[in-house]
Amino acid sequence: MSAGSNQAALMVDRDPRRLAPAFAESVLRALAECNSSQNALGAMLYEGYRSAELQAMYYQRGRTVIPPLAPVTNAPTNLQSWHGYGLAVDIVHEKKYWSPPEGEKWFRRVAAIFKQHGCAWGGDWKSVDLPHFQWGLCTASPSKAARDLITSDGMQAVWSRLGAIDGKPA
Repeated sequence: MSAGSNQAALMVDRDPRRLAPAFAESVLRALAECNSSQNALGAMLYEGYRSAELQAMYYQRGRTVIPPLAPVTNAPTNLQSWHGYGLAVDIVHEKKYWSPPEGEKWFRRVAAIFKQHGCAWGGDWKSVDLPHFQWGLCTASPSKAARDLITSDGMQAVWSRLGAIDGKPA
């Protein structure tokens, strides 16, 4: 990194306060249920909001930065990922991260709980993303209309349009 780089922009953001309010509430309730004594899944919020700089770095992985051998994201900017809107999170195991003890079965158990709390799961996609969860009223990826809205009116306008402030879409 150069002396003028912004290291904070390259840090993974785990702060649920950076998420849309209704989505953050859903995520926290789902995590509490995942980690209840009844379920004891050991799930943790690995990443929520994603900066433009971090998204650009992720996009290079598997393309111009190797390893990994395959791209880790298809979104070149954070406005093409719901992470850049505070409407997506990555949930992993608290100790084994992306390799939980039961493998994909663990992610399926977590997903069943998150779906009950209004979240959509990346494991249901054609291009599977097991740790990824997003606000259930979001399309798979942000549309041009969503990108235009965040650019013109800000993140809160997108949250309002998708009902992610109070659970009621505008």
